[in-house]
Amino acid sequence: GEPAAAPEPDTAAPIDDGRPEPAEAAPRPGLITRYRTVILAAITALAMVALANLLVQRNQQEPSPDAAANDATTIGDATLSPTPLAQQLDLPTVPATPARVISMTDSLQTASVDPAAASGFTAIGQQPMPPAVAAANDAAAADVAQVAALSDSLEPLAPNALASPVKVDLPPPGVGPDALRQAAADGDARAQFEVAAIYTEGRAVPEDLNAAAVWYERAASQGFAPAQYRLGNLYEAGKGVDKDLAQARIWYQQAAEAGNRMAMHNLAALYAGGGLGTQQFDAAAKWFEEAANRGMKDSQFNLGMLYARGLGVKQDLPASFKWFALAAARGDADAAKARDDIAKSLDAATVQRLDDEVAAWQPVPVDLAANFAPIGTWMQDFDPGAPIGKLEVVKGVQQALHRLGFDVGTPDGLAGPKTADAIRAFERGTGMNETGTINPRLLAVLGSQPV
Repeated sequence: GEPAAAPEPDTAAPIDDGRPEPAEAAPRPGLITRYRTVILAAITALAMVALANLLVQRNQQEPSPDAAANDATTIGDATLSPTPLAQQLDLPTVPATPARVISMTDSLQTASVDPAAASGFTAIGQQPMPPAVAAANDAAAADVAQVAALSDSLEPLAPNALASPVKVDLPPPGVGPDALRQAAADGDARAQFEVAAIYTEGRAVPEDLNAAAVWYERAASQGFAPAQYRLGNLYEAGKGVDKDLAQARIWYQQAAEAGNRMAMHNLAALYAGGGLGTQQFDAAAKWFEEAANRGMKDSQFNLGMLYARGLGVKQDLPASFKWFALAAARGDADAAKARDDIAKSLDAATVQRLDDEVAAWQPVPVDLAANFAPIGTWMQDFDPGAPIGKLEVVKGVQQALHRLGFDVGTPDGLAGPKTADAIRAFERGTGMNETGTINPRLLAVLGSQPV
């Protein structure tokens, strides 16, 4: 391991929430619905009874009764209390109001509906998303081969790289520091995203998803993929804008083509779910595979199902086994059961070959700028907060960076030179000023989506 860093106070990353269901029209959604693995309907005709039974069990799982009170994000073995963006920017906060939020965390689901604002619906509470970094045990970690380090070849984004010549009015004073507001008004897409996120969070100013949608669209129109993903999510949920799945598809498509993994997964789910008119499993398989190749566990599970049934792809049980096994290596218990069921139809030599392939599998490198929206790019010397040295937090960050392709040595919770170099490369790749330390901003950005 690396030399230990002195322990520092813990801080946090953002939260996630769930999806509503009609109060009397449908059962509360289970794991598959929450994670938007929407291909269940097409798999009900599976001849493989054990696999079908697994899917039924997965769909019937109830969310934890404590889920609504759980507004923490897990990184590795550490559960962190959320540090709101408003607090990171040292902004005064407004009194709490009933939340109707699109999560600050990029999730594989759309937002919950405020039961007070939508009669006839029952909120299902905030659902913990797939962990930003799975609390993998040593065996699971060993199953995923270390990918090549991104090293210092990542060039920082120029301060005006995402600036537009089109200027708009300044956001209101309470939204953020003057430098942030001015950068957003001057057309900086990353600053515009940050303004939208502050409106979404509803702490520095009252929650305003209409205003958030405006600022997300300004950033999205300039090609900022994280904003395109968020805007697609708003259109899919009908939050801040009229619900429009065709518009959601357009924005998801743009973000997916730019390399955003969450958009790839959600675009595939739209195609598989039939919300665009008909179920298009060939298009769903394409985008699930793109996301799965970049390490998205739920896309790997879905792709395994498509190959098991031959939906959008030629039926291929060895390929199904591979994708289930990769998802299982990330801690997906249902994927492990499905893998074992598929194995019963394969000979021992094939299973051994596939196990070897899974052990040697390497994800496609993730485009950092297309997936992780930075914080504080509007200030050259932005203060990201005090360094954090808590062992389990450091280990979780190391695991996340490892899965993104950085060389951190052994993820052991000891932050040394390799960890510092990896953090600097991540900060540089997302356009943030470099610190090389584990701090509140790093946790918020790195923990904003499952890694």
